[in-house]
Amino acid sequence: MTLGDDIQRRYPRLIRSMRSAGLLSETEAIGALVEYKVFGIHNEFGSEAVAHLGGQLAAIRQGIQYRHFTLSIP
Repeated sequence: MTLGDDIQRRYPRLIRSMRSAGLLSETEAIGALVEYKVFGIHNEFGSEAVAHLGGQLAAIRQGIQYRHFTLSIP
């Protein structure tokens, strides 16, 4: 089992919210989480779509905020 598979199994809701909030593909969302976990906060890694969002940390934050926002809607 690779790190990407582990992250996909552990954070399915975060990946789904990153896809919805940032218009990322599933591979880009998983890649952002893997790179954040392996390298920490670095802006030189990641796909072009993640770079447009401001880097891995910005993409992850946006996904978390989107998830909390959608959970608060009745």
